[in-house]
Amino acid sequence: MSEAKVRERPSGVSHSAVHINKRSAGATHTGYRRDQNEDAFWGDEKRGVWVVADGLGGHQAGEIASQTVVEEIQRSSATDRHYEQALRRAHALLIGEESNSTAMGTTAVVVAEDGNYFHVYWVGDSRAYLWTPGTATESALGAEPGTVTPLSHGQLAQLTVDHSYVQMLVDSGAINAEEAASHPNKHVITRCIGGSTNPSLEIDRASFAWKPGQKLLLCSDGLSNDVSEQEICRVLAENPDNQRAAELLIAAALDAGGRDNITVQLVASPEQAQQLPQNRNNRTADPVPSSEHSFANEGRLALKLATITGFLAICAAAAWWLLRA
Repeated sequence: MSEAKVRERPSGVSHSAVHINKRSAGATHTGYRRDQNEDAFWGDEKRGVWVVADGLGGHQAGEIASQTVVEEIQRSSATDRHYEQALRRAHALLIGEESNSTAMGTTAVVVAEDGNYFHVYWVGDSRAYLWTPGTATESALGAEPGTVTPLSHGQLAQLTVDHSYVQMLVDSGAINAEEAASHPNKHVITRCIGGSTNPSLEIDRASFAWKPGQKLLLCSDGLSNDVSEQEICRVLAENPDNQRAAELLIAAALDAGGRDNITVQLVASPEQAQQLPQNRNNRTADPVPSSEHSFANEGRLALKLATITGFLAICAAAAWWLLRA
């Protein structure tokens, strides 16, 4: 995306559904080919929860579905923080509405933070990415001094796996990732909240630990379908301000045609991530001792056991001698 095409604030960008503080920011845009925005998003840094939902069904049905998910996540964040149950409540509500109105459904991706750890819940093809900043290595790549290399833009890891027809083809080996990007049925999803008479809902979940400097990107497919991972990395690397980065990502999707609603949320790693020596995916109740301390403790224990064993042997020998006498 050329600098000439970058807009300070793309026309139609909305920020109303998120609490914007230092760590996170979000924005949404209707795009150029949709009559209305059926995406919804919300976030609360104090409670450590963020959600993006992409409504399906057309007219007002998709808008109602995505907003239903947001409202249930808001309710859960203020009470039990059981976000899987919140998504299931939204599913039940939307199925109940189908008998009285147009079928409606939505995809959703939710992030819930727990200290230095975060959990991702998702249904459909709304995605969560984790961006890790890179370091400039111009000399290693033979670049001229002062040149910004692609490697310095960092790395982007997709944390979610789409519940879609095309993803099923990729998983089966029928097509590759390049073919999937241009597949005519890439918008067909295999799982959503609502949109079905199935009373149960399958929700995928994954847990991760923060590392210093990382950022989470939550987005609807209006971004992921039209903006490459390389371009996302470049925007994040060159724009540390989350609000500006979110708006520039939307601008990139608009420059690519703005074929769908576009929603973006960015969340920076917490400050306490700087204090942890390493990243762990599994929670540990107590710190693991170093090997040096472990060996010292084991040595002291072995010495004590040897002393006790020797003393008992001497006592046994004395008793045996007295009995013989």
